Amino acid sequence: MRTPWLTAVLTRGTPLDPGVPWRPPAAESWEAELRQGAVRRVVGDVLVAGDVAPDAALRARALALLLPADVVVLGVAALWVHLGHPLTAPSHVQVAGRGPGGPVGGVTVLPSRVRPLAGDVVELGALRVSAPARALLEAAAVQPHRAPRWRAALSAAGLLDPGSVARASAAAHGRTGVRVARRALSLPRSATVSPPRSARDLSPSAAGSP
Repeated sequence: MRTPWLTAVLTRGTPLDPGVPWRPPAAESWEAELRQGAVRRVVGDVLVAGDVAPDAALRARALALLLPADVVVLGVAALWVHLGHPLTAPSHVQVAGRGPGGPVGGVTVLPSRVRPLAGDVVELGALRVSAPARALLEAAAVQPHRAPRWRAALSAAGLLDPGSVARASAAAHGRTGVRVARRALSLPRSATVSPPRSARDLSPSAAGSP
């Protein structure tokens, strides 16, 4: 028996893997299939079959379709990749690394001068994102009122422990917004000595995230 998704794809003559996110050509509209639940939107204009439940790997694969190569996704967008719910798909994605910014496929890419250290980054397929604890600190600096809920969700998902949060807080010494993040997460002020400038993050861009 054909599923609604398969019927829609066969009607269009498009050979697609139902478990893989894709961006439809600009001339195509899938609004009817979206309303019927045959497909679902993952992020921006990226779609996946309606009966596929996105996980972190799928969210990463979908977001990678909208971003320049070799960037690192930061902050709230990184949290969304890790967690999904309770976050909604981001409309603005801050990234570290070279590449053009601006609108693409329904999201706005915001380049940042932040350069995370290798230990602060995890790879999910072709996408690199801030590790959960660092992403939480970055996100808490710009949306502190949501930070406790995000922390609880990360902990419930097994992605966070008190030690990783403490280490991320210590490593964030001197970074823009870290005091706001620590207050939001009820973290003590770090007593860690600031590392040499060559090992620290550069100041963020005017986009405004840590």
